[in-house]
Amino acid sequence: MSQTCDNLMKKLYFIMRASRYFMFENKQPISGQKRVLAVLKLEDGLTQNYLAEVLALQPGSLAELLKKMEVKGYIKRETDNQDKRVKRVFLTSEGKAEAGRLKELERAQDTAPFFAGLSENEQQEFGQYLEKIADGWDENLKQQAQKFVDPAFRMKAISQWRKYAAQHNLSRAESNNMCRRMQKWNHFANYQDFKHDKNRRYCQFNEMPEYNADFWHRFWHNDEEER
Repeated sequence: MSQTCDNLMKKLYFIMRASRYFMFENKQPISGQKRVLAVLKLEDGLTQNYLAEVLALQPGSLAELLKKMEVKGYIKRETDNQDKRVKRVFLTSEGKAEAGRLKELERAQDTAPFFAGLSENEQQEFGQYLEKIADGWDENLKQQAQKFVDPAFRMKAISQWRKYAAQHNLSRAESNNMCRRMQKWNHFANYQDFKHDKNRRYCQFNEMPEYNADFWHRFWHNDEEER
C-alpha cells in the first residue's frame, strides 16, 4: 500500500467512525433489529428465507436475531398456510410502533451539519469520487460489499427484478442467472452501464416505457420515493 493510499484509508476510517457517532447521537442506531423493522414495515409477513436474502444474512444468524426480537415483543413467526415448512415473520403492534418511531426519527434527522465543510458542488463531487472508489474494486470485494447495501433498497430491487422476470416469462434458471450477474455490479452501477451487456435479450430495458432511464437510475441508486 502506498503512503497516499494508506493516508486515504486512515481518513476514510476516521470519517466512518465519526459518521457512526453522528448517527448514534441523533438517535439513529445502526443495528440488525432496526433493519428487520425497516424491511417488515415495507412489507410485513415475509418468509424467513426471503428476509435473510434481503438482509444478506445467513439463515442461522437471522434466526438468532429474530429470537431476540420475539423476546422484545417486536415480531412473531407463523407457519405458512400453504407450506408448513415455511415460516413467515410479522410485526406485532409493538414492532409496528417501534418501526414507526424509528422512521420518524430518520425523517427528522438533519444530516447537513455532518457535511457543513463542503459546498453543494463539493458534496456532489465527493459523491462521484466515492462512486469511483467502488467502481475500482475487484469482483470479490464488490460481491462482499453487497452485504452493506441498504436492505430496504435491496428488497425493492429484488422485488422489481422478479416483477420484470415474471412479466417477460423468464424461466427460474434464467432469472437466477440474471440475478447473479446483476449482483456482481456494485450498487452504484446504473442502467447505462448495464444495458451494454453482450446478452441483448436482457438489455433492452430502455425500450420499455416502465423501465426507462429514470427507473434504472432509481433501481441502482436507491432514490426511489419512500413508501
